[in-house]
Amino acid sequence: MFDELENTLKEILHRLDEQQALLQVTLNSLTTSKAVANFLGISQRTIQLWVKQKKLQEGTHYYRDGKRLVFIPAAILELKNNPYKGSSPLKEDMPKEKTTKKKTLNPVAKKILGDLKKVSNG
Repeated sequence: MFDELENTLKEILHRLDEQQALLQVTLNSLTTSKAVANFLGISQRTIQLWVKQKKLQEGTHYYRDGKRLVFIPAAILELKNNPYKGSSPLKEDMPKEKTTKKKTLNPVAKKILGDLKKVSNG
């Protein structure tokens, strides 16, 4: 039984190492606006707007290499993992809870419908 548990733990550690390597590869590729947009599930135009509106902060989410924006992978990962933290632009894109509105009739329409109901019943 101990050997089986030890083998299971070794397998778990092996898979964690694989996941960590995959995450590192993914993070290293999150430096372009195209890669960031794909990772966050938004358009490149949205990335441009967020930069312009300062929703993505220079020095926090990206830095400039000449005119080119270079995104900081750890900050982008944090943004995706914690969309409700602080003033995250992703929080604004989260689907809002739907509220059901009670439908009410215009008083004139209500009167007309009431009168029609009386006519059809009587």
